[in-house]
Amino acid sequence: MEKGKTGLADWVMRVLLWLYTLVGIPLYLWFLHHAGDRWGRQLPAGDDLRFWLPVVVPLAAFSFTTMSSTSWWWSTEGRPFLLGRKHWRFMMVFVVALSLMAGFFGSAHQDAVAVLLTVMVTIIGITGLWLLPPALSPRLLDTLRPKKSPAANPS
Repeated sequence: MEKGKTGLADWVMRVLLWLYTLVGIPLYLWFLHHAGDRWGRQLPAGDDLRFWLPVVVPLAAFSFTTMSSTSWWWSTEGRPFLLGRKHWRFMMVFVVALSLMAGFFGSAHQDAVAVLLTVMVTIIGITGLWLLPPALSPRLLDTLRPKKSPAANPS
């Protein structure tokens, strides 16, 4: 591919990633804050979780998802980063479960509509957080392509 076409493709992909992340991530974090606040209001008046749920739920989702996605995007078999490509799953299962619980218990009506809305916002938000590391990468298309091991490349 020519250098000009690569630069244009990189620019278009970066704009699309940034548009998605700039919409998806704030929506997801606001949703988690709002759901955590509503969930906390259902707890007894003296419970300290009333204050902490709207703070901890979005922070946990943001930090764990970003750590998992960064680890996955920049790790290879020969160069593990943070958790590596194999050990990020537990954190993501935790984030999805936390997100679904916050959305369901924070809903005014705990029914199928609440579950559907929570699943949709969770997918949008986690996808946005998952795409944040490549959007921040200086060499975007190199990040999106699968990495080859040095042994497979004889040059």
